[in-house]
Amino acid sequence: MSADRTTGETDSSDNEPGGSHIEMTLSSLDNPRRVVDAATGLPSITALYDDFKGLLGPEGVTIIYVHMAANTIIEERYGWETLEAYHALVNSILRRTAKELRIDRDVCIIARAFADDYLLVAPHRENDSLLSTRLATRMNRHVQVVDEELAELHEAYIGYANVKPFAKIHPERLLYRGIQQAQMEATDTGRQRIASQLRLLDYALSQPDSFHMLYQPLVRLEDHSIFAYESLARCSVKLLRNPHILFNVAEQGGRIWPLSRILRRKSLEPLDRLPENQLLFINLHPADFSDPDLLNPDPLLLEYASRIVLEVTERAAIGDVDVFKRNLAHLREMGLRIAIDDLGSGYAALNAVAEANPDFIKFDMTLIRDIEKSPIRQNLVRNMVHFAEDAKCEVVAEGVETREELEVVRELGCHYVQGFYFARPSPPFITEVPARTT
Repeated sequence: MSADRTTGETDSSDNEPGGSHIEMTLSSLDNPRRVVDAATGLPSITALYDDFKGLLGPEGVTIIYVHMAANTIIEERYGWETLEAYHALVNSILRRTAKELRIDRDVCIIARAFADDYLLVAPHRENDSLLSTRLATRMNRHVQVVDEELAELHEAYIGYANVKPFAKIHPERLLYRGIQQAQMEATDTGRQRIASQLRLLDYALSQPDSFHMLYQPLVRLEDHSIFAYESLARCSVKLLRNPHILFNVAEQGGRIWPLSRILRRKSLEPLDRLPENQLLFINLHPADFSDPDLLNPDPLLLEYASRIVLEVTERAAIGDVDVFKRNLAHLREMGLRIAIDDLGSGYAALNAVAEANPDFIKFDMTLIRDIEKSPIRQNLVRNMVHFAEDAKCEVVAEGVETREELEVVRELGCHYVQGFYFARPSPPFITEVPARTT
């Protein structure tokens, strides 16, 4: 639908959520002789080449392909009427976007593509690669406003292509190759899911109150008193509530530093309420040890440095070992202590301990779960406890949930335990754990 070729008609089907009516001018594409989709009235892409080729100027065209990934689930769960209403909402959002693009660049064609997908084609502009993110954000927001239950199922994956003229290739073939490229990007479900999660993470990072911290006590085995607390991140964005997903998305999207900075600040907020003589364990990613924000820390962290333990997971590989060790030494000079988390679950095993020379080692819960039933894991933990004692560091058994697990890790020489047997993560700070007899 190009604004420079109009019939003077308006499209009455374009109603935004909230009842506002958006007037649309129609091009010759909407003439009844064209092949159109019955549900939306949009032309099919096979009828559009004459209009596409007029867009292929020196800078080329931008192609946005919208793949509706949740159609089958929505129709099976709620019926075809709900699916049609869902498509009407999406169609309305896309028409609004097309109208805005026409204002900026005079022309934008919108069409129903293969199956239930959509296509936007417009003259290319710098930074058009950001259109995908803006469109996805708009769609997510509008679907959430209209129907929260539907929003939980909504998945629209968006592909992008920039097609430029090439003298040796027929323009029609160029355009359809561009459509295919955008379609392939949009239907690469794994890639799109990560892109979708990254958009959610970026939104959460822009709203620090999306994150809050819970604190789980570490308990001395000798008398069941609280020795320290570990701060654990929680995110209010529904699809990022699982901490493993949250940190996996941050790692894949290069967002570890921004995420860790927010979480460190959140972890430190209740420090003035930290019970006397108790420690606070703060989780870090190995990449954080190169973050200037950590190496030149907040004054509050320095003030409490002697009571803070930086806990680095062994699940993630340490990159440049020399830089890691140098920065680790710098942090130790400030009075901070170091713990290796999740030992026994990741890449380098005891090598990570040798490089970090930690003050504490935390055994991963996969070693501890049902340990009373596994002589092999008991022997492994026993040997690692001896290794830790030789390295002059103390041992925490994570994930203790039963009396049997507790008794075994006690017999194996662990110094501290952490797990649901004593306490779940909670707001700061519980001062004692309940007495347990079973």
